[in-house]
Amino acid sequence: MEVVSNIDKQVEEASRGFRLSIESTLQVGFNLFRKAPSEFIVFSVLGVIIFSNPLSGLLLGGPTMASYFHLAQLASRGQQIEISDFFRGFDKGGSLIKLSLLIFVIVLLGLMMLIIPGIYFAVSYVFSHSLVWFYDKDPTEAIRLSRKIVSGNFKQILLLFLILAGINLLGLMALGVGILLTMPFSFCVLYAAFDDIIGVSN
Repeated sequence: MEVVSNIDKQVEEASRGFRLSIESTLQVGFNLFRKAPSEFIVFSVLGVIIFSNPLSGLLLGGPTMASYFHLAQLASRGQQIEISDFFRGFDKGGSLIKLSLLIFVIVLLGLMMLIIPGIYFAVSYVFSHSLVWFYDKDPTEAIRLSRKIVSGNFKQILLLFLILAGINLLGLMALGVGILLTMPFSFCVLYAAFDDIIGVSN
């Protein structure tokens, strides 16, 4: 898997401030989804099953998210998506499960502290799974680096986070079926944002 070198330098630069076009990022995410809509929808059936149960979501959610990012990268490169790609996130399952458990504990503690800290942590760690998947960072380092990246423009990432949350809420309201479209779209958007800020593809 080819990645941009000097990740620490990229993170340091991002932490000093970056500008992310929300409209452009949403458009790029949509274009990625359009490149392989059938594959994304089929995978999202599995994703919905995993995330709909709190236990499986907690234990398998990390590898599932990484699989979404892997599919988005394949789509961005115009490469064909195979059934085996649906499970590629489990190649780093141990680290991703540890990461999800760690984030869950931190965010839960934050929510217990007047809600706002929990929201801050959830937004700050939005790129942590990408850092584990694309850059082989260990869970604690991925959390630290993600927070450092997001600190470069927290308000914009928060806005993107809220927009995607609203889109997925609409997907759930559409008899639940809409989530099969909105969930993969959201992960494509997050991939596009990470790629724009840090870089993962050629």
